[in-house]
Amino acid sequence: MARPRRQDERRAHLLAAARAAIIGRGLADVRVRDIADAAKMSPGTVTYYFREVQDLFQDVYDEAVERFYLRRARASAMHDDPRHRLAAMIESGLPTGPDDELCCLLYEFSPQARLRRGEATLRRSLFDRQAEIYEAILNDGARRELMTLTAPAVDAARNLVAFEDAYGYHIIARTSLGRSEALRLMRQYAAMVTGLTTVDDASRSSLDRPAVGADGL
Repeated sequence: MARPRRQDERRAHLLAAARAAIIGRGLADVRVRDIADAAKMSPGTVTYYFREVQDLFQDVYDEAVERFYLRRARASAMHDDPRHRLAAMIESGLPTGPDDELCCLLYEFSPQARLRRGEATLRRSLFDRQAEIYEAILNDGARRELMTLTAPAVDAARNLVAFEDAYGYHIIARTSLGRSEALRLMRQYAAMVTGLTTVDDASRSSLDRPAVGADGL
């Protein structure tokens, strides 16, 4: 009875080792030996659990996509006020810094999406699912008269996710655009399309102010 559990533990250990190898060497340069060294196992053990290293990479990507989406969904769900939810979504959508492991993993796989159908499908699904959260927040804000949308919710939602993808790359790549500047630009756009005076940190009381024009004043 213990054997399936042990196998699951081994596979989870190999997934963690593969993540470390990808972060350390870059996806294009990772080989079975690198994963085996990170896991402190033999290459044969790696191929016993994952006959093709691409299958292991696919599992790493699948897990990273789901973890990232759940992180965002949970951050949003912590708030009832759609203005707070919007702020939380923006904060959770950008890498915490150049060494954000989860975001680094996602960006490592990005160039492969064009060539690997499974990854392309997952990436498209992740984009759509994130946009759906944003769209629901914006529609809720408009319905409750806390936001005055200046663009269709679906368009604004897609733009927000696209901006995150672009700015996130700059944060990971350590260009001149860091997290604080990316947050400023994201919040600026969000305020512009929601009619809010400001979209700030989710814990800030400034979000309690009503949307411009929402109360008819």
